[in-house]
Amino acid sequence: MSTAEITVERDASARQRSLADSVRGLRTRASGADGAKPLLLVGGILVPLGFVLVILGWAGASHTVNSWERIPYMISGGLLGLGLIFAGGFTYFAYWLTQLVYTARRDASDTRVILERIEQLIASGASLSAASAPAATAAPARTGSTTYLATATGTMYHRPDCPAVAGRDNLREVSGDEEGLTPCRICEPD
Repeated sequence: MSTAEITVERDASARQRSLADSVRGLRTRASGADGAKPLLLVGGILVPLGFVLVILGWAGASHTVNSWERIPYMISGGLLGLGLIFAGGFTYFAYWLTQLVYTARRDASDTRVILERIEQLIASGASLSAASAPAATAAPARTGSTTYLATATGTMYHRPDCPAVAGRDNLREVSGDEEGLTPCRICEPD
């Protein structure tokens, strides 16, 4: 190795370490705080504070006999308290909506993972059936003693374990040598 190659390799490993350190310092959604938690906290503070202001406004207004003295209590306690209750209610609603969005995203992600798994199973099942096809053709030849099933008016005969006739009624037993009957392509690949 030449000295130029060694310095390039050192620079690359130093850059790789620097990149790894920078990535470790990143905050991701999985490790970071939930963005909806502040909404829950703000709603949890505003609604009770609004109720307290309404009660204090009512208490102040109920202890005065003059109606002009009640107006400041109504404005500061009643209207401001109602405003805080509505604002807190809206933040609770926003928290609920964000939780619905997070749940929908999580469900979509889970569905995608499950569908990918099903796709892999189907792909591996197709290769398994292709690998087992030579074994099926190497099965012993039909003999007159083997019993097969056919539907009452069908033109194909099936093995008793064939999915084409599983759970069907009105089946008849045949030997497979009858005139006009052909083997099923699912259970008797010839």
